Amino acid sequence: NPGKLVGFAGVNPLWGQIAAYEAERCAKQGIKGIGELHPDTQNFSVTDAAVLKPLMEVARKHNLIVTTHTSEPVGHSYVGKGKTTPERVVKLIDNHPDITFILAHWGGGLPFYALMPEIGKVFKNVYVDTAASPYLYDSRVFKTVSTVIGPDKILLGSDYPLLPHSRLRAHLDESSLPDTAKSAILGGNAANLLNLS
Repeated sequence: NPGKLVGFAGVNPLWGQIAAYEAERCAKQGIKGIGELHPDTQNFSVTDAAVLKPLMEVARKHNLIVTTHTSEPVGHSYVGKGKTTPERVVKLIDNHPDITFILAHWGGGLPFYALMPEIGKVFKNVYVDTAASPYLYDSRVFKTVSTVIGPDKILLGSDYPLLPHSRLRAHLDESSLPDTAKSAILGGNAANLLNLS
């Protein structure tokens, strides 16, 4: 349903040219991005430029957004916590500065490092989503990340079916953000990023 859904192509970069072919095929059908890549379960590293090259070439050619799973390097352990931490994510972005990225799960905490000037610069074409946020952070994360990188860089994600949209909406509502920022996070930012009317 192109009037209600925006597609992203789920491929594994280890497929090489097959992944590139599938992403190309999907781009011609109107998808807007690639992912969510899941390096830990797909058995590749986001720092491996050679593995990612065919897929990134397709993303570049069709102006596709790439979304990847990320994990924070500290804190409690949980199923799905992996090795795609801020240090590796920065390398991914540095290797592909002309690609737009969405970093799932608050970018593994990467926005907190954006107070460092060299890290703040990587957010030019980078967004974070809020998927699984109540499992990771308290609701102050919305205000904190908004202060550091701006509310326009945050996309509401739920990690459904793990969490329903209503749970993330309630988490956002608990935050002290103004209504304009909440509205942007709830859909305005995604509409702008995806060029939706």
